[in-house]
Amino acid sequence: MRIKDYIQNNPFRGMGVATSDSSTILSSNNSRMKAHAAIGKSVSFPMDLDILFESKTDRCLSALASYMSLLSVSADRLRHGLFWFMNLTETDAHALAVLRQTGNLLQARKLWEDGEQNMSALQNQLVCCLLKDSRSYSKAIQLASRLYRRYGSELVQTISKGFNVITPDELLPMFLEEIIVASDGDCGWWDKAVKRSGISHIDALWTEAKATYLIDKIEQDLNVARSSECRTSDAHYALAYDLMTQTEPLLKSLKALMDTHPVLLSRYSTIAEAVGEFVLNNEIEYYNHSEWFFGKAEKVLVLERFCYRYAATVRFKDRCRVNINITMGRMEDAPLFPNGTPDKILFESERKKREAGINVIFSALKKSKDGNRK
Repeated sequence: MRIKDYIQNNPFRGMGVATSDSSTILSSNNSRMKAHAAIGKSVSFPMDLDILFESKTDRCLSALASYMSLLSVSADRLRHGLFWFMNLTETDAHALAVLRQTGNLLQARKLWEDGEQNMSALQNQLVCCLLKDSRSYSKAIQLASRLYRRYGSELVQTISKGFNVITPDELLPMFLEEIIVASDGDCGWWDKAVKRSGISHIDALWTEAKATYLIDKIEQDLNVARSSECRTSDAHYALAYDLMTQTEPLLKSLKALMDTHPVLLSRYSTIAEAVGEFVLNNEIEYYNHSEWFFGKAEKVLVLERFCYRYAATVRFKDRCRVNINITMGRMEDAPLFPNGTPDKILFESERKKREAGINVIFSALKKSKDGNRK
């Protein structure tokens, strides 16, 4: 998803308000929209800014309930407010009118740039840069850094209506994390923008934000797996295999971040080994309680090698190594069935067939040699 699409669905836009508007205006707009939605009609507001977006905002009853739910929680309100316009000064009103009438982001941004560089001017320039195109992303980062450094406390209280939801130092990490979520982890353009921004400490914050996104995604997959019921050994294997395929790309990216930023080691280690423990436990359940068949060990090795590849501590690597060695040993000497019957006896007929095939080849070679001697 593009950052522009994310802003298009902003709940402040959905309610037709600026982030600086009062709760009274928000409540009034909500009542008016619900009344119209109930009879199948729509209503628009000056802060819709439809000319900037590809579609009108959704104002069905369920959408309105979702917007209000988000804006009633201070943390969510702040998070979304970092990506929408303020309307506090005459310059704001003038520039927003230009946006409504022409959709000209450059013209509106210039009005804010030429005016007083106060909180709302910086915030509104930032949103213009996000809506423009990827070439403006580095400028957006610079504006965010300057805004949060100068007006952090005031910004938090203005958007959250008087609540100190977070400290000013936490604003930039929140902004970066939200960008990654809005981009669905596709950070190519933003990686370049971070480098072009020229801010000395931004690289570490950006890396931490990417790591947070990856860890959250892995935890979601892990929680889904943990909540799944397994009634058969095959179900245990399927669950472990699915978790491996879902998390491996994420773990690979997280490991690459860890290699360049060692401070992430503990966070990587915790999540990687949580996944590894789950996969190994389900693999062991499958191995010990499912019937033996040729190729079973090779199948299990795929899971064990995955766990070894992403293990971060010596303890867990050693455990994975032991499991791999045991499995490789069983490739020749299969484990016992649950009832204690040795596999080599159960597969005696298969062994005899193989030996018979080899004897046929040796016999043919011998006859060939004897014929050549004559």
